[in-house]
Amino acid sequence: MVDREGRQPSDREAADRLLEKVRTFVAEQLDDQEAALFAALVAPGIAEAYMENEVVGFDSEVDWRPGALPDSLTEAVRSSGIRVEGLGE
Repeated sequence: MVDREGRQPSDREAADRLLEKVRTFVAEQLDDQEAALFAALVAPGIAEAYMENEVVGFDSEVDWRPGALPDSLTEAVRSSGIRVEGLGE
């Protein structure tokens, strides 16, 4: 992928663009219930970004703990056929 100036953007630049799009999406497109369900989907990744080689919860600002997705969200994801593939390749 090449940007408008003909250079290949870094992974960090792509990540920054993605996060800005997510912020805009959540702020402008989701109601409160949808935003809460979206948060349940992305919480594990956000928590992982803050983890270091320390015990989670000890002197940490991250208070998310793994748990079950809301049933309604689990059912919607399963019935839609959404899958995450190819991220580890």
